[in-house]
Amino acid sequence: MTIMPAPISATTSATTLVNVPSRPSVRSASSFSSASPADTVSCTTTTPVNEVVFRHGRVEDAALMTEMQFSNYQHHYSKFLPSSFLDNLDSLAMTAFHAKRLTPPIDEREMAYVIAERPSAETGVPEPIGMSQSMVPWWDRAYNHRWNEGWSQDSFDCEIDTLYVKIGIQGGGIGRKLVLGALQEAYDRFNMRKGVIIWTLVANTQARNFYKRIGCEEAGFRTLDLGDYPAECVGYAFRSIGEAIGK
Repeated sequence: MTIMPAPISATTSATTLVNVPSRPSVRSASSFSSASPADTVSCTTTTPVNEVVFRHGRVEDAALMTEMQFSNYQHHYSKFLPSSFLDNLDSLAMTAFHAKRLTPPIDEREMAYVIAERPSAETGVPEPIGMSQSMVPWWDRAYNHRWNEGWSQDSFDCEIDTLYVKIGIQGGGIGRKLVLGALQEAYDRFNMRKGVIIWTLVANTQARNFYKRIGCEEAGFRTLDLGDYPAECVGYAFRSIGEAIGK
């Protein structure tokens, strides 16, 4: 698969930093503050979190976001998704999709992109190395929802729909901060106060372990249609966004 960035006609916007919470919820504090060996299994480049800037996503980020997203698909999902899906990833369509979602005015949409950025080691120019997105839950994209006891669709007014860190620098705490930043945006900008859910493939044990470590509970299962391939997903959740960000 060759990723060809779609042309985006947009003026570079001003950088708006995201307020990433400095403290996690009480229930998950020990999980947030400690790293297990699995946290660094794919980390080949040391990236101290204090050198990373977290900011609002911009339209001109769309192509790099697609590249990061599809690279993660190829790297992590090749063992349990069919090649018919991975070989037909459409970078132009996905870039246009992200660009549409990123088009201002962002405060008129109930979704927020957060970009993790650091200076490139080669050029010194800031480059995106991670992305997350919080939004109103998109229930219609999947079917056959099965909720664990104590959970239902009504438990949530927020979903983390997108969470990726660039291949080679995963495991340094950037993913955790991307989750927290996206939830802080949902709390501050969209007044979301109920639970938040994050879906991942049942077979993606690395992601499942990550969500458990940051304090999420397993809330339920659903089936996602990936190009006529029924992919089983599991949802990890916080009971409330306030709990997740320490409010």
